[in-house]
Amino acid sequence: HLYTYGPLAILRRASLLYRMAFSLLWSLLLLGLLPGPGASRAPTVVTGTLGGSVTLPLQLQDGQQVESISWVCRSVPGAIATVTLVEAGGPDTFHQADSRYWGRLSVVGPDRSLQISHLSWADAGSYRAHVNLRSSRLTHTREYSLHVYEQLTQPHVTMSTRISGNGHCLIILTCVAESRGGTVTYSWTPLGPQTTLSHGGSILSVTLQPGDSALNFTCTVKNPVSNSSSLPILVLPSCSEKLQEPKITASSQIMKDGTCFITLACLLDQAGEDVQYSWDPRGQGAVVSHGGTTLSISWRSGVSDSYHCTVKNPVSQSSSSVSVKPLCSGSFLPCCLRKEFLLFLILGALQIK
Repeated sequence: HLYTYGPLAILRRASLLYRMAFSLLWSLLLLGLLPGPGASRAPTVVTGTLGGSVTLPLQLQDGQQVESISWVCRSVPGAIATVTLVEAGGPDTFHQADSRYWGRLSVVGPDRSLQISHLSWADAGSYRAHVNLRSSRLTHTREYSLHVYEQLTQPHVTMSTRISGNGHCLIILTCVAESRGGTVTYSWTPLGPQTTLSHGGSILSVTLQPGDSALNFTCTVKNPVSNSSSLPILVLPSCSEKLQEPKITASSQIMKDGTCFITLACLLDQAGEDVQYSWDPRGQGAVVSHGGTTLSISWRSGVSDSYHCTVKNPVSQSSSSVSVKPLCSGSFLPCCLRKEFLLFLILGALQIK
């Protein structure tokens, strides 16, 4: 019980407890288990560009008599650099440890902040500055968290289209940014009621109806050290794509009067609903059917030999042509002349025998 001790014994016991507590605190500081007085509650976040330089800022208090500063990286054993200050105002002594940082470290400014050059991905991580004062046995510690990002290049945008359930045209724009590390944020301009963002903002869905105005969209990518924008991409209020060259198939039938009846069909791979077909020349008696894809003509020698099919949608057009003369090579002579010509060939063959 406390009352069994005299005043002197109590003072001695309190002094012993104080010395034990101070010794334990000092041991923890030496082991790095406590940050020490003056340490930041949260690490100072510093960002740097891949291949560039970054400075870990050290702000010393006015009047502090600094003896030395040791810089430590969590991924490297021991100090990567040490600065020893001379009392008489002479030049500092700077020492770099033999590590992967060799030749890339320097001390800048009156506070002896640490600068790291030629940054690599491996340099990202936790750092500490241990500041040793001449007038105190305690070490003041500053902590840092270094993040390394690369300079972003210009993103590119891909586009696909489809018809939505309500019959409207749905255009999907995908922004692609080449980034090997770090967080990239995406933004689009313009945005409105007909646009929806997904996949972290990298995909923009645009719903348009016939009669809506065409829009130019731009994607911008950003990280803490850079930003870059894509080229504008034009979006039309139609699920139309650039048309390929159509293919023309043909069939023919020679009639008794020597007329050649021809059927031409204009074909497109993956033709959309808004594709229009036209033929040239049409000619008298020509019949167009099956939504304009098929042309039926009665052909005689002396009329047009070549026929053209043109396909068109709101964003492009393409055409193809076919010669019909080879299809009707047996119809150049009238029917009666063809019979006389065949009889002449038969008689000639009999005379040869």
